[in-house]
Amino acid sequence: MLLRPAALIALGVLTLGACQMPPAEEAAEAAPAPVLDLDNKLQVGQLIAETRCSRCHATGRGDRSPHDEAKPFREFSENYPIRDLEEPLAEGIMVGHPDMPVFQLSPYEIDALLSYMESIQKPHPT
Repeated sequence: MLLRPAALIALGVLTLGACQMPPAEEAAEAAPAPVLDLDNKLQVGQLIAETRCSRCHATGRGDRSPHDEAKPFREFSENYPIRDLEEPLAEGIMVGHPDMPVFQLSPYEIDALLSYMESIQKPHPT
């Protein structure tokens, strides 16, 4: 049985959550976990950015890239339209900063990640 990308992400989130479950007595006192709406592309895209890209790139609106040669996601549209990354991501992106890992994303993951990236772009001066 093949799982949809959203189901795989949900399974991963649940697995990570299970690894960090507090003992039963602490669980009752713990704050409720945030709900991830898997139908919301922006949330899924942000999760992909934070789990796969944030070791090098700034993935938010104001954070700093941990890797000096990794451009913050919010500045990508200064050089080209964000959607130009669709094909390289589908084929296994191999460009960027010199030590960028090679990885491939599913069409759903690509759309979610690019939608998120578009949502955080700095406004261009007119």
